[in-house]
Amino acid sequence: MDRAKQVAKVLLDTEAVRLNVKEPFTYVSGIKSPIYCDNRKVIGYPEGRKIVVEGFVELLQNKKYDVVAGTATAGIPWAAFIAEKLDIPMSYIRSKKKEHGAGKQIEGADLKGKRVIVIEDLISTGGSSIKAVEAAREAGAAHVEVLAIFSYEFEKAAKSFEDAKCECQTISSFSTLINLAENDNYLNSEEAEIAMKWNKNPNEWGR
Repeated sequence: MDRAKQVAKVLLDTEAVRLNVKEPFTYVSGIKSPIYCDNRKVIGYPEGRKIVVEGFVELLQNKKYDVVAGTATAGIPWAAFIAEKLDIPMSYIRSKKKEHGAGKQIEGADLKGKRVIVIEDLISTGGSSIKAVEAAREAGAAHVEVLAIFSYEFEKAAKSFEDAKCECQTISSFSTLINLAENDNYLNSEEAEIAMKWNKNPNEWGR
């Protein structure tokens, strides 16, 4: 089993990803969805956690970088695991600057002049990731890329990263997960087809 499928299986087995076509989830935005993803659950499972960290390390093998920077809060533990395993500097990036103390948005390693890999747990629309990228650039980073565990593969996210001129890679993806879920009987073929239709038009699905 390749790494993308391994990670998709980890997400399903730990219930970090839950699938329910018959009783869809409702996001904060009001969007109805047959899938709910909370990758923070995986940090509680050592074996699954190890597989995800190995996936990140494999993506990093052919990249040049100086610092890994986790997004607050979900990306922080993954950046810490990676930094510890590879013995490299780490920082983390808040969604906005602190309103007290030194007013910092970025803690840990200095990013000025550095090649930075922003670590995310999930890519949905790409908005929060792009904010982290912009913060790293404002801090003087010489180059910034994003790596994440999983992507919903929304067209909006692809366009967001293209507009921001930022490369983004994920270990696994929505289509990989749905195919695995169907093959392993988490979903039947009809439910898998419904989930794929949602993925193509999430704003209108279920209305």
